Amino acid sequence: MRGFEKKADIESALETLRSCVEPVGEESVALEVALGRTLARDVVSGEDVPAFDKSAVDGYAVRAAETFGASPTDPASFRLTGDVLPGMSEEVEVGPGEAVRIMTGGVFPRGADAVLMVEHASEDDGRVQAHAPVVPGRNVARAGEDIRRGQKVLERGRVLKPQDIGVLASIRMVEIPVSRRPVVGILSTGDELVEPGAADAGRKGRVVNSCRYVLAGLVAQTGGSPRWLGTLPDDRERLRAALLGFDGDVLLTTGATSTGKEDHLPGLLAEVGELLVHGVNMRPGSPTGFGRIGTTPAVLLPGNPVAAVVGFDVFVRPLLQLQLGQREERPNPRVRGRLRRKIASALNRIDFVRVRMVGEAEVEPVRTGGSGVLTSVTAADGFVIVERDDEGLEAGTEVEVFLY
Repeated sequence: MRGFEKKADIESALETLRSCVEPVGEESVALEVALGRTLARDVVSGEDVPAFDKSAVDGYAVRAAETFGASPTDPASFRLTGDVLPGMSEEVEVGPGEAVRIMTGGVFPRGADAVLMVEHASEDDGRVQAHAPVVPGRNVARAGEDIRRGQKVLERGRVLKPQDIGVLASIRMVEIPVSRRPVVGILSTGDELVEPGAADAGRKGRVVNSCRYVLAGLVAQTGGSPRWLGTLPDDRERLRAALLGFDGDVLLTTGATSTGKEDHLPGLLAEVGELLVHGVNMRPGSPTGFGRIGTTPAVLLPGNPVAAVVGFDVFVRPLLQLQLGQREERPNPRVRGRLRRKIASALNRIDFVRVRMVGEAEVEPVRTGGSGVLTSVTAADGFVIVERDDEGLEAGTEVEVFLY
């Protein structure tokens, strides 16, 4: 290959990507391990929560009208007729002039319509003195107050949070329908790559393969299941066999995707499947490409770690979100600030610029030496996107920062 025939715009490339992505299907998991998984179906409650009227405080179940006008100097007096403790199922009734001692969560008695808080009452010789009035319905949690039978409580595509697990428990769901985790193969290429613990890792000419670990973490963070396929030398036949032998849901490769003599992957993908995009108008990560082998998406990421991270964020994350049935969106929290100094860019290219927050909502670009400087990501708080119609951003410009 002598060069990119034509670099694609990010949006047109994403549209091409979306057209060849299918959901991965669903499975059922236990409630205890559903945290962080993606709901495969809407969840509709089969019961009311709470399931019965209950007391919301410790106090006394009474008829509210009988407390009207009560004060510390002129309390209303009631005959204490019993107790309701949490967990009791016996039917209790409150008659005229009566009060029942009740604990938080206790089944609300028939005949009563309010709970007088214990702080507003006193007991003496089998009687309860109300020192303040209470209105009907006060301190009573009604059946279905939180969730109604037949109510949709969670939507498909939602990534389950701890509070969602609590809701599922409250409606007694113990098996949760979730999207299967996409199996994402990670294949690195390059004669120079070694593992961190290799005997020759510190030798001149060797490069530690940090990229695979970053990508594996990003895959897991997005909801996929990373599968390490190993590092291969720049050998066409071995690379071809690796592409054809993968049996997962998404194939990620790093390296060998530019236009050099040893950059075999774009041509190989075109031979064994389809190369849909090669070269994108963005920086870093312009050599990114993707296509498919059969129905399996394959994304060719640059070997430089920062470029690979950007390529993942732009293309692989939305791909996995679509497979999982999630809404396609950036998960990054965002803040706004003003640039301390200018960011240079070029027309018809989107730049992802690493920045850090300084001072009072000020944003400073992180000085880097290229897309191989992985510490520029750890030193940054996030990134700013310079759109393709901008030739840069002047100092003082208000920008949106996507936080890491």
